[in-house]
Amino acid sequence: MKWTLILLLGGPLAETTLGWTYHYSPTPMNWTQARQWCQTHYTDMVVIQNQKENDYLVSLLPNKTKSPYYWIGITKNHKNETWTWVGNNSTWIGEQSWATNEPNNNFSNEFCVEIYTNSGENRGKWNDEKCINKKYTACYKAQCNTTICGRGRCEETIENIKCHCDPGFKGDRCQTAVECPPLSQPNAYHNCTEGNQTFNSTCHFKCNPGFLMIGSPNVTCEITGAWSGPRPICESYKQALLAVAGCGALTACCCICFCWMKRRKRKKLAQERQPEEVTSPSSEVQG
Repeated sequence: MKWTLILLLGGPLAETTLGWTYHYSPTPMNWTQARQWCQTHYTDMVVIQNQKENDYLVSLLPNKTKSPYYWIGITKNHKNETWTWVGNNSTWIGEQSWATNEPNNNFSNEFCVEIYTNSGENRGKWNDEKCINKKYTACYKAQCNTTICGRGRCEETIENIKCHCDPGFKGDRCQTAVECPPLSQPNAYHNCTEGNQTFNSTCHFKCNPGFLMIGSPNVTCEITGAWSGPRPICESYKQALLAVAGCGALTACCCICFCWMKRRKRKKLAQERQPEEVTSPSSEVQG
């Protein structure tokens, strides 16, 4: 997907695009008016995320031999504040963004920024300026919206729209829910919410006639694409009764062993105490 610069006032279309587009104003205006103009006609004043975008923007804007150049969407309110981009509060400033000896805050209130589009060594560099000065403005129109990425967040970069999917979803537009493996359990059948086996769906098992369910009947498809918990087991009534009887016999056996060991321990303690009780009176008589 390509970016494009649509020229205003009947200008030609540079390239077909599915990404965002850059635009510029036909007349100069102060920074506040420039941003309002961008927001009225497009999305906002241009926001630059990295040096590659900076260079690409300059390649699309018409060349100027002298001021006025173009406002860009980075500003601050006070001298000691950090430069901040409008809209996303980013503070990105490249190592070579500023022109030589800039920003110099020459008049102590140069809190807005223009980008040079001349042919000299400062082409593509920034200069801090008084916000009341009049310059052209660079704007952008976003293609990202609340629906383009389905269940995800849209991000626009050079030549691309990228969707960052919410947990449990996938696809280039986050349009597909994560799927769990097919369910198959002996002697049982199941039905699932919404009739599928995708993320957040719950499937309920039922045993065939003549079989008894052991375990939870429900499983849920999780974010990882795995089913929650173990599958239930459907045993025939005969096998289930044998299993219950076996568990009962084992429990009884354990109880008998425990009681026998406890009784033996008590008997041993009683035997150890008996000699002490026999010798204690004779010791008192000799005294």
